Amino acid sequence: MNRRLFLLSGSATAVSAALTACGGGGGGGDTASGQVGSSSLATGATVTPAPVAAAPVAVQASAPALPAKILGCYYTAWDTGAYKLTDVPTDFNVIYLFQCKPNGSAVNGSWNNVGDGSFKFDYFNDVTAAMVQTCRGRGQKVILTVGGAGAGYAWDNRDKSTNFVASFKSIADQLGGVDGIDFNNYEAGIVTQDNLAAVSAEMVWIAQQLKAAYGEGFAVTSPPQPNDTLQQSLMAAMKNAGVLTYAAPQYYDWSGFSAEGYIKNATDTWASLLGAGNVAVGLSANYSNGPSLDDCAREWNAIKAAHPEIRGLFCWSAQTNLQGGNGWGSAMKASLA
Repeated sequence: MNRRLFLLSGSATAVSAALTACGGGGGGGDTASGQVGSSSLATGATVTPAPVAAAPVAVQASAPALPAKILGCYYTAWDTGAYKLTDVPTDFNVIYLFQCKPNGSAVNGSWNNVGDGSFKFDYFNDVTAAMVQTCRGRGQKVILTVGGAGAGYAWDNRDKSTNFVASFKSIADQLGGVDGIDFNNYEAGIVTQDNLAAVSAEMVWIAQQLKAAYGEGFAVTSPPQPNDTLQQSLMAAMKNAGVLTYAAPQYYDWSGFSAEGYIKNATDTWASLLGAGNVAVGLSANYSNGPSLDDCAREWNAIKAAHPEIRGLFCWSAQTNLQGGNGWGSAMKASLA
């Protein structure tokens, strides 16, 4: 399984072994139905639901800017049985709708780099335009995530990028409009030193096209792994081009992130790279392979003290947070400012 890689301290051998064991970009997935989470790779045959004809909806032409401080959560669209999108508490002002994946046939359970650059959203039956617009209508921004584990894609030429922009607009229209894009497409070694410049240029171009279509307030976010230098370079390129709203390095799917000071110290590095106002912090809520609520509160308070302008934080995931009675969401909302 190719998973997000995290850099640990210690020998090169220990680093290499630990990196291959750590995930990121989201936790878990419904492998029985072939759906892929950002740290769980589905295997075997996949049945793709037939597209559902969407009723006409009013599409917002211009997306307003995100709040000055964000509290976000990832909502996994394949897991709608217990909690609907509209069950996400209004403590959260940003919802990342997870996920869109490359529009092609899976190879050994993976969609990595399949297809022509266009993406698809398989969950229109479970996450409807009415649900998305209900959330937006009550003040929650809905950001559409592209990518995840087994769903990476390297746009390295304009044809692929053009196909993607058209597909994203189609998905957004069927959902009645969204407030941003969350780039989570570059995990599993998809971005390399050889293609970094091309991928950076194309992701900047994609973001520019979407902002041109939906307004400067249209958000462009991304959850990189904390210590990957290629991903740091990619985020810096997008920030320097003026298209990145914020990067939100994610600190879960490895037990080492719970160590006191780890998250705060890593956030210092990102704040130095991008400016703290362009950085949020990715944490976990009632999720077994991530920092506890106490860990999150400790690190967040230290980050706020060092970087008052920090943009905010998010959790993996809406469902695990709700399984915990929204304890994480309530506590972190109270400490957001």
